[in-house]
Amino acid sequence: MKIKRERVVLTIMLLGIIMIMFSAALTTMSYRKLQADTVVHAGVLNTTSAVRKLDYALSFGKPIDKFYGLKEILQGIDDLSYDISGVEVIDNKGNIVEQVGNFDENIYRNNPDDEYIIERNGIYAFVGFEGGEIVLKLDKSVVDAATDEYQSYIFRIGTYVMLGVVIMAFLACFIGGGKELSVKRMRISSIVILVISQFVMGGLSMNRVDSAFRSSLDRIAVMTARSVENDINEVIAKGVSFGELTGVEDYLSDLAQDIPELSDIRLSGKNVTEDEMVSRQDIEINGEQNKHGLDMYYSRQLINTKRRNNVIDILILVLIAIFMSMEAIKFLTNHIEYRDKRSEDELYIPGFRLFIFAEGIAFALDSGFFSVFSNKMFDAMNLPESMSFLGGLPNTMYSVSVLIGLFGCGSLISRFGMKKTLSFGIIAGIVGYILCAFSPNLPFLIVSRFIFGFCDGIIVNAVRLFAASQKNKELHNRLLVEYMAAINLGVCCGVVIGGLIADVASYSAVFLVGAAIGILCMFLIYFAHFPNKQEKKEGLSFAIAMKELRFPQVRIFMVFVVIPLYMASLFVEYTFPLFGDEVNFSNSMVSGLLMVNFMIIAYLTDPISEWVTKRLRTRQAMFIYMVMQTISIGLFVLTSSIWAAILAIIFTSIWDCFGMVVIDSALDHVEGTVTEQSTLLQMVFGKLAIAIGPIAITSRLGKGAARATGVIVVTLMIGTVVYGFAIKHFNRKLKEAREETAHENKN
Repeated sequence: MKIKRERVVLTIMLLGIIMIMFSAALTTMSYRKLQADTVVHAGVLNTTSAVRKLDYALSFGKPIDKFYGLKEILQGIDDLSYDISGVEVIDNKGNIVEQVGNFDENIYRNNPDDEYIIERNGIYAFVGFEGGEIVLKLDKSVVDAATDEYQSYIFRIGTYVMLGVVIMAFLACFIGGGKELSVKRMRISSIVILVISQFVMGGLSMNRVDSAFRSSLDRIAVMTARSVENDINEVIAKGVSFGELTGVEDYLSDLAQDIPELSDIRLSGKNVTEDEMVSRQDIEINGEQNKHGLDMYYSRQLINTKRRNNVIDILILVLIAIFMSMEAIKFLTNHIEYRDKRSEDELYIPGFRLFIFAEGIAFALDSGFFSVFSNKMFDAMNLPESMSFLGGLPNTMYSVSVLIGLFGCGSLISRFGMKKTLSFGIIAGIVGYILCAFSPNLPFLIVSRFIFGFCDGIIVNAVRLFAASQKNKELHNRLLVEYMAAINLGVCCGVVIGGLIADVASYSAVFLVGAAIGILCMFLIYFAHFPNKQEKKEGLSFAIAMKELRFPQVRIFMVFVVIPLYMASLFVEYTFPLFGDEVNFSNSMVSGLLMVNFMIIAYLTDPISEWVTKRLRTRQAMFIYMVMQTISIGLFVLTSSIWAAILAIIFTSIWDCFGMVVIDSALDHVEGTVTEQSTLLQMVFGKLAIAIGPIAITSRLGKGAARATGVIVVTLMIGTVVYGFAIKHFNRKLKEAREETAHENKN
């Protein structure tokens, strides 16, 4: 099929504009988060001395409401920086004890562990101490001004990049081609041009972010100097001369330990040569005519780590924009190929892929933080540690709901058709996400997550059942390929976008975005042209599937293979985010690493599974799969290190590329079993494992996320050993049966 080159150029230009705007929106959110973090961190530094004074005084048993001089301390904090517009102290019950400045709106945190929240008229930062919390109201205009400046910068470079896209589009379409171009040439040209443009945008954004990070260090140095100046002058005001001060070096050393970006602080009257790792700030000491200065030495290791993380964050956003670009190109080129062939009675493949891609994004938005979110909800209830399993109950109830959706999916399709069944599933997802957004406590969140679970249980299984019902083998395979690629790419994008929104806005905003995407998917159902009626009218029977358990091979496989492997899948989406929270990974960082998992599965499943299945028998591949999963996750549990966690993410993804394929055919060698029924049984046991897993993990979470993951490793080890012995046992019995048959035939 040929397309006029003018239309190709116009299409590339429109895609370029859309994707540059999308990329600019992502990087702007990331930049705003960096600026907000800087303002909050610098503001919190001003409370360091106050927290020490409060902790010291309260250590003698004095209640916070009887602390004399509290207002003067708060006023001192308020005077340290023009960014601080108000300070208040609240006790452990949430009652306001003292207040300085203007707090003209109610402050509400979704979770007690939130470091700060951004409201309409300011940023509120929270600093805990023994008897309560200090709440800082910080001026938001600094963040808004920096963000506006960045947006102007992005607009300028976006304009230049767009001009580059136009030039490259004309060169690609007018050189060496006629008046019409093939769809293949359009696809290749679009991908190359958009990928180049996104990397250019990413590189320029990265340079700006790095510059902003350097500025944030200078801001921290200034705030630290003002805090030291205030503390010294406060002591001098009590009648102690500067020359009589003792313990200054110890004070500065302790202060440096409280500020991660600084490795050392020295008070000196001599100037030092400033470089990128040293900053000198002059301070005014009452009664002293000579100038004094603070020499602040930055922590090279921490700064290099943060700069590296900033680079990773930008690269992740670039990859997301590239994935979105490729999906847009895929849809357009497929649409061109299918538009003249499509029949009103057939599924529209480009629309089908777009629907699955959008659903993948919606499903994965909260994957990077939901386990952390539910655990914080549990902490807010102040329940005893023995009830910590409740923190995993939202995930468990979600899995139970998915299981119920799995049982009823086939019947729903048979009775109401695909369109109505999918619509019901999406409505459940929209309602569930909205309820999650406004969940005030853990019980409400559990119910909300249960409702949302029907979305996954119905949609995912309905699509698989729809693909399996196709009489045309080619169409059946095409739907499965499109489904696996689109769902994993959608998840890749969803985990990062959700993590970024959570960092910039709130968890509630993520859920509301998911609900909005769900509304979009309602329209995509009709755009994909799903049929009203299903060819296969009868649903899968769970009662018949349970009869498969009469075979001992099936029982062993379900208990010692399916359950451990499905529990192992919780490492990626459940325990790794908890570990990331422990080591202070940002939500976008956690989501980016999860993205690697889904990206590997999306692009490598086909070649890896084909290579493995051609060289190994199914049972051998299953055994190797279990061994490799045990080793990968086990090393993380033993070392509790960041690098072991990242390597486990990568390697478990590679093993999943072939393991999740062979698991469906692992019982084909057992005579009397029906693949369709054993697959349903496998899905049921798998969902049970995912339902039980979060409770087992969170009950051990007090020992750390890595140690808690040991439950998964132990289960895998037991399953691997039993399955290995079972293979040998049934192989021996099969061999004996064949020898006996051969002997009888001989006689």
